[in-house]
Amino acid sequence: MQINYAKKEISCKLVYYGPGMSGKTTNLEVIHQKVPDENKGEMTSIATEGDRTLFFDFLPLDLGRVRGMTTKFQLYTVPGQIYYASTRKLVLQGADAVIFVADSQAEKMPENIESLKDLQDNLAEYGIKIDEIPLVLQWNKRDLPSALPVEELDAKINWMKASTVEAIAATGEGVLPTLKTAASLVLDRLNAKTPGAPPPAAAAAAPAEEKKQEVYVSRVNHDQISRSYFNQYCQLQYRINAKSVPVEDFKKFTLEEKKKLLESLINYVLILQDAKKRNIKASKEEVDKQVAAFVKRFNSQEKLDEFLQSRKISLDNLRNEGTKNIIIGKLIAQVIPDLGERTKITEHDLRAFHESNAALFGGKSFDQTKNEALAAYKNHMKRALLEEFYGKLREQARIEIFQDKL
Repeated sequence: MQINYAKKEISCKLVYYGPGMSGKTTNLEVIHQKVPDENKGEMTSIATEGDRTLFFDFLPLDLGRVRGMTTKFQLYTVPGQIYYASTRKLVLQGADAVIFVADSQAEKMPENIESLKDLQDNLAEYGIKIDEIPLVLQWNKRDLPSALPVEELDAKINWMKASTVEAIAATGEGVLPTLKTAASLVLDRLNAKTPGAPPPAAAAAAPAEEKKQEVYVSRVNHDQISRSYFNQYCQLQYRINAKSVPVEDFKKFTLEEKKKLLESLINYVLILQDAKKRNIKASKEEVDKQVAAFVKRFNSQEKLDEFLQSRKISLDNLRNEGTKNIIIGKLIAQVIPDLGERTKITEHDLRAFHESNAALFGGKSFDQTKNEALAAYKNHMKRALLEEFYGKLREQARIEIFQDKL
């Protein structure tokens, strides 16, 4: 903590910690995007081949006042990969609070435990016990099919009984509440240490802000879709699939557009539920391979960053889309035994498809666009099989839609 009496400013350091690709940098990207310009500084990110953040992301953020002094938070992330141990330790020095971003997926539990132990050891070297520093555990990636129940995560990781927040950082859900929780812990500690400030007990006695009741737009079997998550889903689908760029910050959707997007989200939830029953997962290696294939289209890191910025999405958004595509592919292969026969494409079929979709190929001949036509036809067949599968899942599902909440 640094105090500048001339400027009447207290500067606090908040560090995002956790395993590689758990969503630490995504948290900062979302915060930087949502916070008003006058409340934030420039965010610096250094990407490497092994991890997107080699050193730190820096974001001065005004969050409140203590005894008439402005409080600013400097937000840092640390690289998750094990071989960046010395960098993590350096960035952690002088931290006033820590947000530990845990990956909720079952297969990531060993990495979460290893990273939390690393945090504990590094804090100990600075003479700090992990249960003494303001600490928030963020359960991230709650939308993925292998996400463990919060109760299980809490039992396996949260032995220090820290505050917890559920999140889907890729869509922004839970990001600002996590920051607000951590900032409140720091401010409470500052007020408790400041002469003349009301003690924590007095602050607790003040009327609590009434918690907003969550609104749901649909129920799919045992899962409920909140309106806030649905709105974020709509924005993300728009940003990923927009025909032109740059995209709007927040697009307004008509009721019909919302209904269509909700049907799409319901199908996705049904897919995740069925995949979980069948124990179908997308491994890190599979997702990395798919993301790498996409990234390969760009000739440089600058062009990739430009693409992501123009669509206001992150690499984690692409990873989530890749995870979804891999799971869908595995499901189709498992539930449609004659998949090979049904997806066999003859030259005659391909020519007929090209002829009936001539506008799609800009009037070019079949020979000129054969590979393009083949890729388009495969996508067409995949969509048809998916619609068939969605229909079967919907026949067995209990689905409620609350249109008045859209």
